[in-house]
Amino acid sequence: MNTTTTPQQDADQAYDAGTEWIRMSDRHEKLDFLMETASVEFKDGILNELMNFIHEDDMDKFFKHLRKTWSIKTPPELDYELNS
Repeated sequence: MNTTTTPQQDADQAYDAGTEWIRMSDRHEKLDFLMETASVEFKDGILNELMNFIHEDDMDKFFKHLRKTWSIKTPPELDYELNS
């Protein structure tokens, strides 16, 4: 994880260093950081937060990925399973 060991002198410097960390870190480092430090409540809400920032096309791609990778069922598939 791309972290800094330089102590910040004030809150503004810490904020600026955080902004630089965001710029320099890749998405995997950011996700690793969130998974290591976030509360359970945050982790439970992250999907809703994500949905606020992506467009329909991206959501379609994301859902297709989840469907394939995590065996997520669509409403018609669930209906079929429940009624078979």
